[in-house]
Amino acid sequence: MSAPAVDLSDRSAECALAARDGYKDLHRSCRQTKDVPLPHHRDILLVKRCTCWCHRYSKCPPGLA
Repeated sequence: MSAPAVDLSDRSAECALAARDGYKDLHRSCRQTKDVPLPHHRDILLVKRCTCWCHRYSKCPPGLA
């Protein structure tokens, strides 16, 4: 059986790669911690902040607290 699929679409490239074995230390390289809006448009985002649990603003996944 394979492991359950994890949605990595809202994570930065660093955190998405850190989800793989052997790359866990890449979480420290993530700099995508804020939403970056399109200039003059607060509702349209150029870059969405990373939703990975490793950031202080995200909740720790169950079982890791």
